[in-house]
Amino acid sequence: MANQSPLISVIIPCYNYGRFLSEAAHSALRQQKDGLAVEVIVVDDGSTDDTPAVARGLGSSICYIHQKNQGLSAARNTGMRAARGDFLVFLDADDLLTANTLSSHLDNFAAHPDTDASVCLSLQVFERREGTANYLWPLKCAHLDMHLCHSNISPVHTFMLRARAAREAGFFDPGLKACEDQDYWLRCAAAGKRFRSNTAGMVIYRQHGQSMTSQMPRQLAHDGALRFKISMLLESRPDFPRAGKFYGWLAHAAGTIGSACNLLQTTPRFALKLLEESARAMLRAAALTASSDTEDPHLLLAGRYFAAQYFLLARNVSASVSCPSLEKATGFLARRYPQFVQSNGLATEQKRLFHKLCCEYEQMQATVRKAFLE
Repeated sequence: MANQSPLISVIIPCYNYGRFLSEAAHSALRQQKDGLAVEVIVVDDGSTDDTPAVARGLGSSICYIHQKNQGLSAARNTGMRAARGDFLVFLDADDLLTANTLSSHLDNFAAHPDTDASVCLSLQVFERREGTANYLWPLKCAHLDMHLCHSNISPVHTFMLRARAAREAGFFDPGLKACEDQDYWLRCAAAGKRFRSNTAGMVIYRQHGQSMTSQMPRQLAHDGALRFKISMLLESRPDFPRAGKFYGWLAHAAGTIGSACNLLQTTPRFALKLLEESARAMLRAAALTASSDTEDPHLLLAGRYFAAQYFLLARNVSASVSCPSLEKATGFLARRYPQFVQSNGLATEQKRLFHKLCCEYEQMQATVRKAFLE
């Protein structure tokens, strides 16, 4: 890390989370002990609780902005407009940066100067009446732009983004009430921004009350809608993803059939549209088979993982839904990956492939242990 540290802007949107705000802000301010220059921007999105008083209690150590309630994306956008930093971090008011996380991001940028966004680990802490439970979010180790075509790669607070890259990509979409972060990272990736994993930093992601299952139906609906935006990006951006169109369409197909399965019970008509889209995406990949040759071990693993997932979910769906295009899609996969056709251990194989696509488990666990020791 360079002796002259750049300025990092940590943007904290807050709506009625005054009870958490102080901890979040101090977790960002404590990063300064590493010699970093950090500005903390709290955007109060029209809170009706004690957020203003809590923010005032933090004194001149933060920049406090109050606005009428406009939603999470609008609050982040307000913070982006006010930010003076060379790098941006988006920290929700109920989450926490662990020690050395921001410096680990800067180390990642220094080691890989072509990086536009560094993505660290996220430890989800589920707070329930019966106690807490932890879950370490798996982080893919390579080709993150391709994996964005499949699903969201990490929570928003794990990203550190170059400010110039953010200015070029624009702002979060205030019209989205969920999946706004994946939408933003997709636009960054489609604009050519480079993402790189960072297993040396970690953020605590609190899951509690309203932030958990009550928001799941809305999350799933927006996730399904986002699939068609991914398709448009794949069609219109010639260099997205960097792995090539074959792997982009394959990732999109596997992610889309997963979205369809999640919505079959609640919105069957929309789920059927998603099934058709997943099959179309798979057939787009089939048409590009000749350009899929690679020696990249991660892409070879990813191709098998996406195929195994698609086969597995298509088997389950075909038992209850008639979708002729799905048969064509699985027909291509059967020719490309014949080892999966009769496999009884497909679910086990899919999990094995998934873990091999992620950063080394021991590296991640070492970061978790270090965070709790400090």
